[in-house]
Amino acid sequence: MRQSPLQSRSAGHAGRLAGANVPESAVAEHATSVIAVAGNGADSAHDFAVGIVLPPTILLSRYWLRLALALLATAALAAVEAQTRPSDARSGPDPELRTILVAAIADADSFGDRFDAEVWLTDMSRRLARQVPDAAERLTILKTVHRQATLAGVAPELVLAVIDVESNFDRFAISSATALGLMQVMPFWVPELGYKDKNQLFNVEVNVLLGCRILSYYLDMERGDLVRGLARYNGSVGKRWYADRVIERLRTKWFRH
Repeated sequence: MRQSPLQSRSAGHAGRLAGANVPESAVAEHATSVIAVAGNGADSAHDFAVGIVLPPTILLSRYWLRLALALLATAALAAVEAQTRPSDARSGPDPELRTILVAAIADADSFGDRFDAEVWLTDMSRRLARQVPDAAERLTILKTVHRQATLAGVAPELVLAVIDVESNFDRFAISSATALGLMQVMPFWVPELGYKDKNQLFNVEVNVLLGCRILSYYLDMERGDLVRGLARYNGSVGKRWYADRVIERLRTKWFRH
């Protein structure tokens, strides 16, 4: 019986495999797969060509080829996710940050020593008196800042400097970018974290908890670089005017003796 050109080509290639001391079963399997691939049409032309030229050692190691392709696909997916991840606290909800915030909401307290608490609260209350005249509200803000900053691994004094610049300690502050409350948290976090409405961001405890974790997240992202971490928190990446203001406020007003 006369063979088709494809069968002749496949048989010839199979013969070369046989001459290379490849087991007959592998030769037969390869010959069959070449014909089957070519039969899939124009879309399989590249696969067909690859099937013709691959050395016998690679042809017998399809597992490693599949593994390599899977690794390439995983790397490509990771690259896409990195490109779509928000670059700062104003751009949108970061999935990794969301996980941290959900865990923090379920957490909760900070002063290990009563004497330390009295010293810190008395000192900071005096500094905050002009901006927050009501003593009860002032104490609530300071205790909340110390607790949540400590839990987030951020210096409470740095958080006070951020609040000073962001909202001037006005817990009902709203920015032109729609950020809300003491630490100017973006309202897109409300549905992400299961809150009922954005007015909950005016709650001191909620706002400072989220703000401290967001600040900590971006400082960690920048490996402790205060200027770059603060820029991400504020949404001013590549500029340092915001970081300079916070650092200056920290140095001149909220420093710890």
